[in-house]
Amino acid sequence: MPVVLVAPERELAKVVRRGILTVPGEDALVRCLCPKPCAGMAKLPLQARKLERYALEMGARFTERMAVRGYGLIGELRLHGPWPSYELNRNLSDVNAENWEDMVFEQDAMSPYSDYLLVGEFLKQSVLTEVIVHA
Repeated sequence: MPVVLVAPERELAKVVRRGILTVPGEDALVRCLCPKPCAGMAKLPLQARKLERYALEMGARFTERMAVRGYGLIGELRLHGPWPSYELNRNLSDVNAENWEDMVFEQDAMSPYSDYLLVGEFLKQSVLTEVIVHA
């Protein structure tokens, strides 16, 4: 016998998602106001054109990957940083490495790379989780 299940309509929730952007140290030419109250950088100066192009490219990839997971970008992505790099491009390349197992990475102040943080607000449909309890 067929059963009709009626679920309540799920609302949209606003969530903040972050992505790490690793750049060569010589390209990390601009800095935001962190840790002061900071809205991040939306527009970069002309001398940071190489960084801006890379941030736009990686921002588009980040937005596409979030869309596949059901997140829709509202507004624009902001850039925060730079900070000494965790060098995730090197540390996360080998899944058999000790670092991968422990998920512990050190920031190296002498690293030739710097990390920026891409931050964006996204809309995501709330998730309805059914829990079956046997009495």
